[in-house]
Amino acid sequence: MKRQWKEIEKKLAEEFDQLESASRGMKTPSAPPDEFENILGEMKRRGIDPRVRKELGNGK
Repeated sequence: MKRQWKEIEKKLAEEFDQLESASRGMKTPSAPPDEFENILGEMKRRGIDPRVRKELGNGK
């Protein structure tokens, strides 16, 4: 059983290394300009209290 986990772990590490090297040159696209406001608006509509603002000190 222990040997199987080591083999699985080795395969996962190899896969991670391959994915990491393939994505190294890729640039992450930026979010649309109003995306954060849209998310906060949807949270407000659903009655979800965003903790981010409290943590930032705005207290809204």
